[in-house]
Amino acid sequence: MVFQNASECYVFKRRNITIQKSTDSLNLIAVKILNASTECLSKSSDFFTQSFTETTNGSQIIRSEFSYSNGQYRVVYTVSICPNTTDLYTRKVGTTTYQVCEGFRLFSGEKRNFYDAQKLCNSSGGYGLTGPLKGIDYDILKEKGIALRKQNGLNANDFFWIDGIRYTWDKFGFVFEDESHNGLTGYIMHWEDPNDNPPSALYWYGANGGYQTADYGADYSAGIGALCRVNDVPLQD
Repeated sequence: MVFQNASECYVFKRRNITIQKSTDSLNLIAVKILNASTECLSKSSDFFTQSFTETTNGSQIIRSEFSYSNGQYRVVYTVSICPNTTDLYTRKVGTTTYQVCEGFRLFSGEKRNFYDAQKLCNSSGGYGLTGPLKGIDYDILKEKGIALRKQNGLNANDFFWIDGIRYTWDKFGFVFEDESHNGLTGYIMHWEDPNDNPPSALYWYGANGGYQTADYGADYSAGIGALCRVNDVPLQD
């Protein structure tokens, strides 16, 4: 690897590297640096083009986090899983791939407003509100929402809050808190919506609305729960 400091190029020369591995030959971790470089990076931290990468083997999240500080490179490798009551989804937004844990959470007792939904999704290891990324996400989550209503004896027309709130009259000027989905692009909107007075927030209709997305006054206590992104947890040996 070569980087430039002021007008000179500096080279990290390769030396012997000790690789620590488990007894399982499949779990081998290494960082490969090319022997030769034709370009001089402007600074050493440019070696990392992104701060993390995430992949999955189907049930586990394999994450590498990269950083550079005070002349030192740091790579943190972790393996984690989704908590119970959530499912693992692979999402690609732009050039970034996310492995996210998602699940519905219900309010205890009475229906609550959008701000309560934000608190619900941020509690107990939650990351925040989320929404579907694309059509297949929508179909899977819709069926899970239907099943959850039936399981808990809830009305088929009750709805869940999802990620998205607008504060102005800009029809599509919604603000989203979860970067792992692409906003309204992945939502199947009811043809008349959005049409509520701001601040209005997004929710999933029940059966009568064909399980489409619409907006409702964020202050109204109308939702039975929310669709939440939940933090993954370290895999225990």
